[in-house]
Amino acid sequence: MYIPRSILMLLVIIYLLFLLTVDWINASGELWYRPFIVGFLVILVASWAHRDQEQDEP
Repeated sequence: MYIPRSILMLLVIIYLLFLLTVDWINASGELWYRPFIVGFLVILVASWAHRDQEQDEP
């Protein structure tokens, strides 16, 4: 089974950041938006990796 590089990268990053976001959500403070910024960065990296992958196709 072939898993595209962008999907695999997205899954690994989401798994690694899950533990951090649980702590960030449970902590009450002024930086409530921090998990959303991290999630936005994950989406940007995955879309960038997917864009590079599509250029190789004829």
